[in-house]
Amino acid sequence: MAKFTYLVSVITPDRVGLTRDIAQTVVDLHGYISDMRQTIVSGFFSLVFVTEHSDEVGTPLHDALRKILPEGAVLSIMPDPEKVRKALPVVGPRYVAIASGEDKPGVMLLISDFMASHNINIEDWSTLFDGAHVTHLAYVTFRAPCTDLKATQVAFKQAMAERGFTAQLCHEAIFRATGEVAPIKSVIQE
Repeated sequence: MAKFTYLVSVITPDRVGLTRDIAQTVVDLHGYISDMRQTIVSGFFSLVFVTEHSDEVGTPLHDALRKILPEGAVLSIMPDPEKVRKALPVVGPRYVAIASGEDKPGVMLLISDFMASHNINIEDWSTLFDGAHVTHLAYVTFRAPCTDLKATQVAFKQAMAERGFTAQLCHEAIFRATGEVAPIKSVIQE
């Protein structure tokens, strides 16, 4: 049986039930959502997902989604995303990068430049605002072996301190061990 895969991106003003309506549209076309990320950014709903179908449904999927989205919504459908994507090698475990301080221009550039210059890929990044204070939280992975993790961690702290931010780069197990309800031993052994 042939499998048709689509990478779909939707950006639109938020409303209750959007995720349900999109999922229903996929199911109505006999599809399966195999991967997804949904978030709200400044009141805008953002959803990126991969859907798999036994039949080619690119045009019907586009038309059905357009019917449930308001005018002006951004909708993009990429057929066969595997043909376009180049797999990045994953080297080692995931880390969590946190930087916290007074919100100011250029901090996002500083963090992303640090990560790129150390061959670290940002897999997921969000910001949490509390008035003028912001916390950047990112899941990252090294794309080449890190020869001196401690030096990289210190360099990240120093780079952020120069902008008045406190920062740390820690293995994700540290956050999982303090945030999950499970024996620590089971979290560390994964």
